[in-house]
Amino acid sequence: MRELCPGINGRGLLGGYRYFDAQTDDARLVLRVIREAVRAGGVALNYAPVESLLRKNSGAVCGVALRDQTTGRTAEAQASVVINATGAWADSVRAYVSRPPRLRLLRGSHLIFSARRLALRRAITFMHPLDWRPVFALPWEGITLFGTTDVGHGQFVETDPVMSEDEIEYLLTALHYAFPALELNPADAQGAFSGVRAVVGTGQSNPSKESREHVLWREAGLLTVTGGKLTTFRLMAHNALRAVRAHLPHHPALDIDQKTPGIPPDVGSQDAPSRLRDDPATLLRLAGRYGADASTMMAAIHSDELESIGDSTALWTELRWAARAEGVVHLEDLLLRRVRLGLLLPQGGRAHMARIRAIAQSELGWDDERWATEAEAYARVWARSYSLPT
Repeated sequence: MRELCPGINGRGLLGGYRYFDAQTDDARLVLRVIREAVRAGGVALNYAPVESLLRKNSGAVCGVALRDQTTGRTAEAQASVVINATGAWADSVRAYVSRPPRLRLLRGSHLIFSARRLALRRAITFMHPLDWRPVFALPWEGITLFGTTDVGHGQFVETDPVMSEDEIEYLLTALHYAFPALELNPADAQGAFSGVRAVVGTGQSNPSKESREHVLWREAGLLTVTGGKLTTFRLMAHNALRAVRAHLPHHPALDIDQKTPGIPPDVGSQDAPSRLRDDPATLLRLAGRYGADASTMMAAIHSDELESIGDSTALWTELRWAARAEGVVHLEDLLLRRVRLGLLLPQGGRAHMARIRAIAQSELGWDDERWATEAEAYARVWARSYSLPT
């Protein structure tokens, strides 16, 4: 164990075991699913929140009322079926049909360390010494993540939630227990981030005892699918489609049990610059992140933008592609949800802002005033939600 996990606490260590799991980038996974849906004929709207539900005289839901946040324009979308798949906001949508809250919102937070300060060759999981919950330290995209917590969040859900000082102390206690020789403290963390998960509330005193199973609720014609975990998102989607199939008699039949063919590892390699063709690991990474868009992206690569951004695994060409083709509206979209530089780089990428600015302005058509506004807004979001509380 000491050889596999250098720096691990050897006091009282009896042994361990190895197992293998998957790793993903959650924001990229969401974006890839959305883009594949659009490629298959769907329509996706960004920055267009639902402000109310449309109802028939019988009270049944028959569509949604939307507002474009960028222009203020409103619109209505009629539909035979409305599925509420809004995660932590599901109860807010259910309130439009006068249903009481049924969800419990839990926050999970992580600390981010440079790979130099917390150097791991593999992911490590162990039980927290205070409550015997599993916690994880894992190499991810060139950094090391450590988490997570599991605490009540309250009913208000921010887009970018903030971890508490108690959570920081909880995570540091676990790090001191597992890696005492490193003497890690808050100043060693280059950042942090939190997420909010929705689970069905059953009144358990310990949040971690609440079930992570997903549920389907039919209410006044609205189908809510919520709960669950990232690893069950496809199962949840299939169950929701089966539940509404009878309400779509004229829709072409789909075999939702059929597995979607995977993207072959060599996708786009024929369009990639020779430097990338000699780097199969990077090609595989890009194929996984971009799916069917990989070929188009690689054909548009600038030969001088193939180097990594700082110590991250992200390439400059990915930043340009995201700005050009992935629905970026604000700088925080680009740096937090397309290419994750806000998590991967110290100070959210401040040292690289000149080059980021050149790419963003040329691809998004922003003048100097717009750039200044976006950069200031991004700096506020990063300081509030992705740095450690002072």
